[in-house]
Amino acid sequence: MGHQISRRTLFRSASGIAVAGALGTSLSACSGGTGAGSTSSDLTMIWWGSDDRHAAYKKVLAAFQKKNPKIKIRPTYSGYDGYFDKFNTNIAGGSAPDLLQMDTALVAQYARKGVLAPIDSYVGKSLDLTGFSKTLLAAGTVDGKLYGVPSGIGVNQLTVNRTGLEKLGLELPDREWTWADLKKISQDVYKKSGGKIYGVDDGGGSTLQCFEVFARENGETFFTEDGKKLGFTADTLQEWWEYWAGMRKANASPPPAITSAAHNDLTKNAVVIGKALFTFDSGVYGAGGSITDAQLDFLPTPQGDFSGAREGNFVNGGVLLSATKASKKVADSVKVMSYFAQDATAIKDMQLLRGIPPTEKARGLIASGLTETDKLNMANADYIAQRVGKASDALAAPAPPPQGADQIWDLLFQSNLAVAFGKKSVKAQLGAFFDQSAGILEG
Repeated sequence: MGHQISRRTLFRSASGIAVAGALGTSLSACSGGTGAGSTSSDLTMIWWGSDDRHAAYKKVLAAFQKKNPKIKIRPTYSGYDGYFDKFNTNIAGGSAPDLLQMDTALVAQYARKGVLAPIDSYVGKSLDLTGFSKTLLAAGTVDGKLYGVPSGIGVNQLTVNRTGLEKLGLELPDREWTWADLKKISQDVYKKSGGKIYGVDDGGGSTLQCFEVFARENGETFFTEDGKKLGFTADTLQEWWEYWAGMRKANASPPPAITSAAHNDLTKNAVVIGKALFTFDSGVYGAGGSITDAQLDFLPTPQGDFSGAREGNFVNGGVLLSATKASKKVADSVKVMSYFAQDATAIKDMQLLRGIPPTEKARGLIASGLTETDKLNMANADYIAQRVGKASDALAAPAPPPQGADQIWDLLFQSNLAVAFGKKSVKAQLGAFFDQSAGILEG
């Protein structure tokens, strides 16, 4: 079963972002062409995912067609690799699908190139978004228009090996914990394990689930709203890297060789290989299912423990369902989106396969059928969503990332490694990071 889908998936969207940028003008030129829906009597729909997700989608669509016999749906599905390559080829050839599962990392680029259809005019009519928060809908909103319906709640959280903690005689930290609390328990893990296990994997280069939250606690964003510049200061990044340098020095986090080996490879994640008990990568229990036998639990990203710290956590939309602008079946596609969002049977059939359901109603409908870890996962996401919703000082949810974002995220990771390996000082790496980031965003 698939589970929590967070903004960590954005790192794995790099190939799609690159292709979208490379096609640039061809996407714009073809966006007004004939979509697949206009050359076929069927509504064409595409998505990516696991076999479990495919089966659930097909079951829900079959039920939808029984209730809507005039709408015939022709589905195509695959894994993530190559998904957007094929989508781009179809756009360029004038055979774009009518309805698709869209990545939150790419929605802004496709919307601005005229590939996706705005669907605001359907809201409150054939598109029922009752129970969806404004914060959540921001994940599918570009330049004030809605281009996608979020599938679920995506949150920034830590995945915890609770079994390992209990074996060491340690308790799971309170959800209202701070960065100082993270350091303390991470040091306790190292001491209690006799130096065999570190507390938390190195988050100094973990952009989306770690540094972005820290920057927001400082009242800053990763990118500016228009995506043309970085939204945080050198002082904030310096404080961040110095925190993680201190974590490594105190043996609270593993040495850089472990961090480097785990980059974009979950099988080498420090929690999975037994070298840490806390990780910022929710993919350990993510869309492909758990890859460790330990009992896992979940915590919000820590809060700022400095004067004036704001709520840094936020909620995003998992994946989206979007319609293509070239399609002549946008109205029918919207009916499908609404069905997935509100139909009780559809919600139960999908469970957590597209992320934690986006509304309290939906979460209540599936709660009784979940595994213990699923329940813990959903409870933590629900807790974060409620806390963010109540926070008067929380910034708006981040805008969809700009072109070049994947390069900057990777640059942050590599920059932290350079510091960790002793190749660069924090201050020297700061200058290089900001210079290179500016060049990427300007290019």
